[in-house]
Amino acid sequence: MKRLLHILLSLLLYTGMVQAQGDPLVEALRKYQAGALLEAKGLIDQAVVGADHGSNAEAWLLRGFIYKDAYKNATDTTEADTLRATAINSLRQCMALDTVGTYKENATQAYDYLAKSYFNDAAKALTAMNDVRAQAVFASYKEAALVLDPKADLRTREVEFTNALGTVYTKRFSATRADTSMFDKAVGAYEHVLSLDPENYGANYNLATLYYNRGVFKIRRIDAEDEIPTILQVQEASRGDFLLALPYMLKAHDMNPTRRETLLGLEGIYYSLQDQESSEKFRRLFEEIAPEEHR
Repeated sequence: MKRLLHILLSLLLYTGMVQAQGDPLVEALRKYQAGALLEAKGLIDQAVVGADHGSNAEAWLLRGFIYKDAYKNATDTTEADTLRATAINSLRQCMALDTVGTYKENATQAYDYLAKSYFNDAAKALTAMNDVRAQAVFASYKEAALVLDPKADLRTREVEFTNALGTVYTKRFSATRADTSMFDKAVGAYEHVLSLDPENYGANYNLATLYYNRGVFKIRRIDAEDEIPTILQVQEASRGDFLLALPYMLKAHDMNPTRRETLLGLEGIYYSLQDQESSEKFRRLFEEIAPEEHR
């Protein structure tokens, strides 16, 4: 920050702007140095729309920093989002105008901080079960990250985010199993993870568990007074879920044969499929591994 202010002050001195009383860029810098962000915002907004500073990279850099600090101080989510977007756009404008790279280091560091804040906010939104906001903010993260580095590989971040999104949908489906849209969204999330990372343990295990639990739920819904054809239909539908769960649980088990959770899962799936031999096999393997060996 001190280096940034030193650079800006040096340029203003060089161009003689410090002597220009009433110049909004000079006044914005002074207010920013004094910590008066609200006044600095008004002055820098005035500066960048004027003919003198509209194409000045340093003006846009200062605007980016002013709005970044205002974003950090904001307590209202909507206001913070607006301030951050303005900061990001200002820094992008600075980098576009700064053809010789005078401000590259400062602008890049500030931009990177703001881009990462989008990802952090997406994670917070998922923790709060706000999937709509989480997806919107994550989309902003990807857009911002690719502007900074068009060749950036964001698959790791997308896998991390989408796995967590799938967990949100799974929790909602578990709470109200009648809402099958949440089941479909959870499946879609985990399948998307596997399209990016087929060897992802979490997505394989969670998808297997999702299908298995839906099959169990269907069986438990069978009323004792249901007609035989209805019972048979439910059992057949449940079998379909267990068959869908099986390859994902086997994949998770192959990835880590000592995970007790997958051994228990395979025991349950094979039992539900009436494959007693396979069910007992995985039960024995489960019992052979002490809890402390679980990893």
